Amino acid sequence: MLFFLSIYVIGIIGFLIHVYKTPHEQRTQCRLIELFLLYQIVFSLGITSLVAFVGLTFLDAYIAQFTDWPSCPFEQQLANVNLGYGILGILCIWFRGYFWVATVIGFSIWIVGDGIHHLYHFFANDNASPGNIGVPLYTDILIPAVLLIFTWLYMRCLREEKKEK
Repeated sequence: MLFFLSIYVIGIIGFLIHVYKTPHEQRTQCRLIELFLLYQIVFSLGITSLVAFVGLTFLDAYIAQFTDWPSCPFEQQLANVNLGYGILGILCIWFRGYFWVATVIGFSIWIVGDGIHHLYHFFANDNASPGNIGVPLYTDILIPAVLLIFTWLYMRCLREEKKEK
């Protein structure tokens, strides 16, 4: 789980470096929102999903043990979902606007649903393993919240910029 947390931190560091390298006159509120959201989509959504795909595909026994859930063929289907969102997250580097909105909403619905599932297994099956109730649960709630808030702010900025033209 530390590996996943480091990816989130790298995304924030990348954003800060990008802002530092951006000329001061270009650091508008809307540009900062766009950059922060981009880095969060690419790292917190895209790269973490690609890493999850690799883990679920090639380390399925380890993942099952870590989550204290039984290993089953559905893990590969979950891996495929992660691959799809991983690619969508990376494509957000080149595509903007409603592509970001669709990517963030779809990902958020899925990940919040996973968070609810983690809670269900905690209460119904007394599964307090670190892979169930630890970092995955917190990030399943926090990451979508951050992505949705900043997507809303980003779209608001796009509407304001469109009005000014």
